[in-house]
Amino acid sequence: MTLAPHAAGDVLIRLERVNVALNGRRVLHDLSWVLRRGEHWAVLGPNGAGKSTFLRLLRGEIWPAPVDGGSRYYYFDGRPTASPIGVPRRIALVGAEQQQRYLRLHARWDAQPMQVRDVVFTGLLGGEQVTRRPTRSELARVARAMDALGIQSLADAPLHRLSQGQLRKVLIARALAGDPDVLILDEVGVGLDARSRHELLEAIERLAAQGTQLLITTHRRDEIVPAITHVMELREGRIVWLGRREALVASARRRSRPATWQALDDAAIARRAAARPPLLINIVNADVATADGDALILRGVTWRVNPGEHWAILGDNGAGKSTLLRLVLGELWPAHGGRVERFVDRPDDRQRTTSVWEAKQRIGYVSCEFQARYSADLTTAQVVASGFFASVGWLQPLSRAQKQRVREVLTLFDLLPLARRSILELSYGQARKVLIARALVNAPRLLILDEVFDGLDAEARAELAGVFQRIAAQTSVLLVTHHAEDILPFITHRLVIDGGRIASQERKVRHQLLRRKSDLCSIPIAS
Repeated sequence: MTLAPHAAGDVLIRLERVNVALNGRRVLHDLSWVLRRGEHWAVLGPNGAGKSTFLRLLRGEIWPAPVDGGSRYYYFDGRPTASPIGVPRRIALVGAEQQQRYLRLHARWDAQPMQVRDVVFTGLLGGEQVTRRPTRSELARVARAMDALGIQSLADAPLHRLSQGQLRKVLIARALAGDPDVLILDEVGVGLDARSRHELLEAIERLAAQGTQLLITTHRRDEIVPAITHVMELREGRIVWLGRREALVASARRRSRPATWQALDDAAIARRAAARPPLLINIVNADVATADGDALILRGVTWRVNPGEHWAILGDNGAGKSTLLRLVLGELWPAHGGRVERFVDRPDDRQRTTSVWEAKQRIGYVSCEFQARYSADLTTAQVVASGFFASVGWLQPLSRAQKQRVREVLTLFDLLPLARRSILELSYGQARKVLIARALVNAPRLLILDEVFDGLDAEARAELAGVFQRIAAQTSVLLVTHHAEDILPFITHRLVIDGGRIASQERKVRHQLLRRKSDLCSIPIAS
């Protein structure tokens, strides 16, 4: 094939009418696109549009279809080549799926947990394990990469102690240590609190100014940093829009009226903690330490959730939100002097202890971390059914009523067409919907949603908001989020955690509650 002329050194990657098929199904169609030096691209599109496959195509992880697949050329050394050998070292990728794989890999290791400095160093080795000692110059490169992301203080921290947001920064530093020609950031803001997200986006902008080529994917328009020069939109595996950023028509913003919050004073919190049943969760004076007992993660936490209440839980990365959720789930217990009561319907219920199994039967739970660690190769229907047994990958025969319930939940989330597809074949957003359906199949009394909107496109966020609104009529919801715009209209209370302590407990002022059905069935979308 004769190549169209391009200026020497100008083009980095070139696609000509590329088609890609996976498992016998075509997922990318007729893509023609050129990446030139100095251009920074944002790739947009809904969940399932083909963005992740497009990124794998760029990195040489998958090939164009063998028949009528088009052509892909790399120009990193000034001359065109179709071979992807060495390309992954030239194009670094950090994203949700990569982070999932990394977490699953390290969860299987029995050795001493890796420290952050070692993880960043592996970016120079092309693997996930340290196979030799770094040289002095390599240590300097590692230090510069950590400095660029502001994580120098975490250098000696073990991997398992990191929050999701901290781990995302570490993986970006790991990618930078390899000095890539192109840095791909796939949903880079997922799991980061507002301050960390702002700091990270500023660091990314500086990287672009220093000459790092950027290609980002995002569902939140406020994460398109100013350095971005071009935008592509994918839908159903096809390019539907391509052009310079300034030509992109801004999406319409849907806003809900701001809520007004009123603090619960200390006396009110004490009355709530001592109140008579019924109650869902009652935590009193709880301290929770690290596994080795060296430090406290939660300090003096007193908090009660009553039936009919819906709480938003806010706090920076590392504030203690995940530990609080594990305390609610029964996976952790407070130190001596604190107590946790769960699902007390009668006074004599307070005399018994709720087991972890009983708690999980009554609590639905979905989180980015749970999705990251989910690796069972089950169909969508099997994953949803596993919610009856609070298991991952372990199924029992279903009763007729359970089979009917699975079908009802699949229908609720419009997942019936995917019922026989493996969850490992689904897009990030589709897999999230499956895990939410799994959490609801057992009709829980309490539903914990830990950053469930992260990584989802605007349409999927609005769709889930409507589903949660209907669920909230019968099930109390705990919503953990870093995005104030994701606080759903039916939320009645807000809890803020800072440094392991409860900084504030507030209720929404009644006259400010949203009542319009159109407001209740949508969430605001950043643009």
